[in-house]
Amino acid sequence: MIFQTAPNIALQTNAPGLGIVMLLISLLGSAEFYLVIIPAVLWCYDKTLGLRLFILCSISVAINVVLKLFFHAPRPYWISPDVKAFASETSFGMPSAAAQVSLTFLGYICAWFKKTSIWAICLVLVLLVGVARMYLGVHFLVDILTGWIFAIVLLFVFLRYESAAAKWFLQKSVPVRILLALGASLAFILLSQMVLVSYGTWQVPAEWFSLAFEQTTEYINPMTLKDSLLAAGLLFGAAAGAGISAEYIPYRVEGTKSQKVIRYFVGIIVLAVLWVALSAATKSPGLTGYSMTYFRAALAGLWVTIGAPLLFRKFRLVTSE
Repeated sequence: MIFQTAPNIALQTNAPGLGIVMLLISLLGSAEFYLVIIPAVLWCYDKTLGLRLFILCSISVAINVVLKLFFHAPRPYWISPDVKAFASETSFGMPSAAAQVSLTFLGYICAWFKKTSIWAICLVLVLLVGVARMYLGVHFLVDILTGWIFAIVLLFVFLRYESAAAKWFLQKSVPVRILLALGASLAFILLSQMVLVSYGTWQVPAEWFSLAFEQTTEYINPMTLKDSLLAAGLLFGAAAGAGISAEYIPYRVEGTKSQKVIRYFVGIIVLAVLWVALSAATKSPGLTGYSMTYFRAALAGLWVTIGAPLLFRKFRLVTSE
């Protein structure tokens, strides 16, 4: 069988007591982690690197959501009571988003710096994320391997065409850039909806619901557009914000250490407030919840790319370019 629980059970049996450690390692593959790390790069280290990482990771998450729906595969603890669930996930399992996005992010870092030491560190981190997701009982080995494969393909394409694509994008007027960003984000939502329609009469097996609930007391809800809307919103905010920023908000990231510290903490606090404040609205039923999911993610992306830089310029925390 493609979905073998033996690796999960072996990890949990032979290395007991590591649940919390694996949860912490697993954070390296979460969307929230990159919403904390990428702004630090974009605001305080290298604007170009930060923007490209933001767009690349947003694309990776959006692709992953479509692929999850396409494969509509279970998670280990959904099908086997022998696998302990140290974490709870409500979406389908393959490919692993944590494995895919962490390799996408760290792989681009390696390509950017081209240093052996960085390659070694990133490789260890990527492997640890994969092991952690299996230990937690939320991914099969095949989920991890599939995530890595798609990450490598995406990295190859992005590195091959990023400069040409950026040049083409920035040759357009700002309204066209915004429309292109919106079109790209809506395309992923449409793809997700098309995949769901292709299911026909297929439904999530009742055993998956019951086994998942027994361990986590949380109902799974894999046949939803919420994750697609989140990824698409981030992509729109990142791409549209990059297009607007390049034209109207040029700035330099150089500055004193105190300026950079203030930039980051002010920017990230506002981002956290926005993210948390709109969280409840995303849980509303029907169209309201769907709309707020997209809006919250898009607003977060726009804050990172244009809102915070505008604030930094106003208070002279950055210099104009």
